[in-house]
Amino acid sequence: MKRIFIILFFLLTVLAGCKKWLDVNSDPDTPQNPDAASVFPTQLAGIPRGTQYDARYIGRYIQNWNSDLSTRAADVNFDRMGYTGASDANGDIWRQTYFGLGQNLRYIITVGRDKGQWDYVGAAYALMAFMFQSCTDHHGEIIFTEAFKENTAIFKFDGQDTVYNGVRVWCDSALFYLNRTDLNPANNKLSRGDYALGGSNQKWIKFVNGILARNYNHLSNKTIYDPAKVIAYCNASLASIDDDFMIPFDATKNDDTNFFGPYRNNLTFFRQSNFIVQLLDGTILAGDTSVYENRDPRIRHMLSTSNDTTNGNGGYRGVDPGAGDPNASGTANARKRVAVPWGDSIYENPSANVFTPNGGKYLFRDKVVSPVMTYSEIQFIKAEAAYRMADYTTALAAYTEGIKAHFAFINNSKMPRNNNVLYNGSTISNTQRDIYLNSPNVKRTAADLTMADIMLQKYIALWGWGFTETWVDMRRFYYGVIPDPRNGLPVYKGFVLPATLSSQNLGLLVCRARPRYNSEYVWNQDELARIGALEINYHTKPMWFMVP
Repeated sequence: MKRIFIILFFLLTVLAGCKKWLDVNSDPDTPQNPDAASVFPTQLAGIPRGTQYDARYIGRYIQNWNSDLSTRAADVNFDRMGYTGASDANGDIWRQTYFGLGQNLRYIITVGRDKGQWDYVGAAYALMAFMFQSCTDHHGEIIFTEAFKENTAIFKFDGQDTVYNGVRVWCDSALFYLNRTDLNPANNKLSRGDYALGGSNQKWIKFVNGILARNYNHLSNKTIYDPAKVIAYCNASLASIDDDFMIPFDATKNDDTNFFGPYRNNLTFFRQSNFIVQLLDGTILAGDTSVYENRDPRIRHMLSTSNDTTNGNGGYRGVDPGAGDPNASGTANARKRVAVPWGDSIYENPSANVFTPNGGKYLFRDKVVSPVMTYSEIQFIKAEAAYRMADYTTALAAYTEGIKAHFAFINNSKMPRNNNVLYNGSTISNTQRDIYLNSPNVKRTAADLTMADIMLQKYIALWGWGFTETWVDMRRFYYGVIPDPRNGLPVYKGFVLPATLSSQNLGLLVCRARPRYNSEYVWNQDELARIGALEINYHTKPMWFMVP
């Protein structure tokens, strides 16, 4: 009996102590309820993961770049506005929206409310709005009202009108919390976890207004479009390049190195397009490459030149979609090949799997920022809105400021976390900039300004980073089919559609990315059937924001 008592006493003691043995929250090395300050940096890092991964595909649709080979079937298919079936290709914005950021941002909001960390709550709402805006602009109908529904594997898709309204609601919540000044002084402030905007509530407020400016400007084809509201949000948004929202990289290991840099080697088969070359060398905007002053001084910082510089524009060449580089290695024209994005006269990656923080070029370096929103972009949004309301004087001023702001963006020497500058060798001088501003590339009177001037300069300013926003712009004008409302001229002049569209398109142009394969086509097929996403050419279905 005594033995039984001892055994029972031992068991009760052990059971009473189980909570201590099993409570991992008591282990500071494995916290289960981390503070918002420790979670927030991972959310910032997740933004480039989505946009840069999918840029490999939509970058071809908008011809930021194309494949250098005409024999790589998958690459050529995207060049021709197709897609890869039974694959997650072009599904990383989706992944980041729901898996990478979604629940983590909700966690920050919950914890932040409990602790009075209103700045974290506001910033988390801002990132939620940004990611869902990007996701719906990428895919069209997405899961929104049931996005975080628990205990189910089937989720309802919502129309873009619902998502657009929901993004605005989240923006309102973001502004409400970011404007609160009654922070709990016992808790860490946003500056501890925010390595992009330095914890500045005012910069986050400007960013939120920028999201709203994008949101409302995307409605330009609809009767509810209000250009005055767009301009108001632009005026409340980024006020200078000091407000630019850029995610920096430390480049100490694979996961904190720029996806576009030479170390990670993700752009091996990508080459700058003829479209961007001709926008910068004077062909499209000035109509003449024979005059040196017509060459945009930004070209030497953004693009790569070939060994052979005898083509009249300094050796800058590009490729057309689906055609590959016509100047093959080992032929008499090999010196005319289009160089890789990482440097002039280079045809192979100079440092794959080797950290070279100072190597590369422009936004294609290991340790360089990935922009999220810039002052230049906001000015071009303002210019378009003013142009649509026939206030051509305001449109001209914003258009001119947008160009100057992009020059300043390239010249900026104050990158967060000591990231590399975007210029190569030296900055663009004010004299060089002003010569360009007074060249035929740039309109100087309100009477001469066209929508093409605005949208093509915006394309240049967003090249290499603003892929989703540029794709929205091109689809709003249906790649140039919808003309300038003022003069009836093509907006994307010089943009040449692929000579052959993918057989998947059935003769139509791409308008959306299909939902992510491994989360939707595997588990949610009934909903996909309801919205038509099982059709071979679902990706050509016009987006809600495209139609009146």
